[in-house]
Amino acid sequence: MTTRDISNLGIDSLTKARAFFGTQHPLFKSFSVEINHVHNGHSEMTMPFSATLADGRGALHRGVMVTLLDSCCGLSIFSALGTMQPIATIDLRVDFLQEIPPATALIAVIDYVGRTPSIAYITGKAFAVGSHDPVATVAGSFAIGTMGPAFDSSIGDSVK
Repeated sequence: MTTRDISNLGIDSLTKARAFFGTQHPLFKSFSVEINHVHNGHSEMTMPFSATLADGRGALHRGVMVTLLDSCCGLSIFSALGTMQPIATIDLRVDFLQEIPPATALIAVIDYVGRTPSIAYITGKAFAVGSHDPVATVAGSFAIGTMGPAFDSSIGDSVK
């Protein structure tokens, strides 16, 4: 496994994240995910409403929200570690506090809590855009340095 340190590229974390996830990540393209903020283990992402991804009530499907939360968790971990080395979700607990409002975008807000040598921990919330009451909370653990591909091999080239 080869990883490249992205912390010394002279580029802010938000620009790096947008360069990778905005141009190379097919899920983010398909779901129109926008990275709002990423810095030192904190990240925020927004997913607009899409009728294609809606449930029978006309709200974004809960599975889509879990995907948004999981992705935002990874971004928080990458920004805390300073590299985009491979990580994998070990455990992701999502507690649904209320229904997602129909035809409403979602925002995920995630904070890196800490790590052991091989596991990173996060906590966070999902909100309907325009609301201060969370629709869900999330807590999870992620394996660091897994066997998957390193994600930062082309970041430097794509943002220069």
